[in-house]
Amino acid sequence: MPPAAASPSTSPSAPAKPIYAGTYTVQDTAVCALSITIGKQADGYSFTTGTTQGQVQVEQQDSSTYFTFAGLKGADPVDDVEAVWQDSMLVIQNTGNSMNPYTRFEQCDAKYLELVRQR
Repeated sequence: MPPAAASPSTSPSAPAKPIYAGTYTVQDTAVCALSITIGKQADGYSFTTGTTQGQVQVEQQDSSTYFTFAGLKGADPVDDVEAVWQDSMLVIQNTGNSMNPYTRFEQCDAKYLELVRQR
């Protein structure tokens, strides 16, 4: 019997793109009752939190992924809120320091807010 033919070699597939869409929530509601829902659109992503809606700008820098929530304004200064996306979680630095003072969400009592994607 002739030897079995070797299967054709396949090139490695490209890594799967992460799925950003979902609802992200601060787990400890004593710290903050914040939830952001991100939806996939034909041309990118959008978000909703409370009564605020807008677009999500996603930027890759090296191995990190950064989100800018265009239209979601911080308390002081009134700038678009930014987050780092890692392992199905959004991390927002909520407050600055004495050299760079700022506050994103006044109602949240934590320096960093970790919003975990709900299953």
